[in-house]
Order: sequence, then structure tokens, then C-alpha cells
Amino acid sequence: MKRSFAPLEKRAKESVKISCKALAARKHIFLTGFTLAELLVVVCIFFILIAAAFLVLNSGINSWLTGDVEVSLRRELVKAVIPMEKELKFTQAAQTNLASGSTSNTITFAIPADIDSDGTILNSAGRIEWSPDLITYSLNANGEIVRTTPAATSILARNITGLQFTRPVSPVNVIEVNVTATRQNSKGRVFTDAAQFIIKMRN
Repeated sequence: MKRSFAPLEKRAKESVKISCKALAARKHIFLTGFTLAELLVVVCIFFILIAAAFLVLNSGINSWLTGDVEVSLRRELVKAVIPMEKELKFTQAAQTNLASGSTSNTITFAIPADIDSDGTILNSAGRIEWSPDLITYSLNANGEIVRTTPAATSILARNITGLQFTRPVSPVNVIEVNVTATRQNSKGRVFTDAAQFIIKMRN
């Protein structure tokens, strides 16, 4: 059985046709790309994503700054309230400079002390011995609550804009204390927090 061979000229023509088709296909691939409209759409989407990320980041920073200032103000209020409540509950109405029904931004009072060194705060007649070293709570010009005694002066809290002591007519052994704290964050926003507590003094 004889094998038939295509003439060389015919095979050459077919090879040339295949090569031309491959080049045309390759040229088509190279010429295919993004249009200007498609590039603009991609750029717009990119900037939208960047803007969204910036808004989320900015919101997070603002939340952090707000929370930091609020926690700081609350901390200052606690630092003021705890020592005042601890000492004022041991005094008596008669041992304060506040008259019944009066209000003041400062208070001076005495607390019990073992004057006769007998191990108790009661004298031989069974009455409470009061320390001659009076304690004063006040708000200075720097926005600080100050505790003053003859021996020392200490700062209880800062960023305080209001301090008020009120002794109602009834009950006579109660003092109402109002404290207001204010602080501004790095972006200029002002935050305010307040605390009110009632102290029952000794009878």
C-alpha cells in the first residue's frame, strides 16, 4: 500500500496560513485592554474605598478620644468624692462651718481624735474628743479640689469647675455635695461630668 504525501508547496501554504492566523490572534490579544471609561470606574471605586476607610478610622479615633476624656473625668470625680465622704461622715453638724440651710463652695470641719491618749476618741465624760486641726475642702483658681490642714495641703482632684456643699434644714445631720468636672479633648470638644452624693454625719 502506497503512502500519499502532500506536495511540498501545498504544505508550505498551509503552514503559512496557520502562522498568519496565530499572529492575528496574538495581535488581537495585545490590542485588547481597558477602555478609558473602565479605568475611570476603577479609579472611582478605589477612592470610594479609601474614603470609607478614612471615615472608619476617623470615627474610631474620635470614639477613643471621647472615651479617654470621659474616663479621665470620672476618675477625677472619684478621687474627689472618696476622701471627702470618708472624712465628712465622721464629723458632726456642730463641727462644720455650714449653718443649717446654707450653701458654700468650701467647708471646714473637725474629726474625732484621741486627744487624751487613752486609746479612745471619748473623754472621761464619755463625749467625743475633736481634733483641733481643722480640715478644709475648697476649689482653687486652677480647678483643683484642695484639702488643707494646719500641717499640709494636698490636691484631691483636677479639672474641677464646680464644688458645692449644702446643708439642708432637715435632716440636720446631712451634707449634700455636688462636684462638676470639665475637660477639653485634643480636637477642642468640651466634655462635662458631674457627681452628687449625700453624706450622713454623726449624730
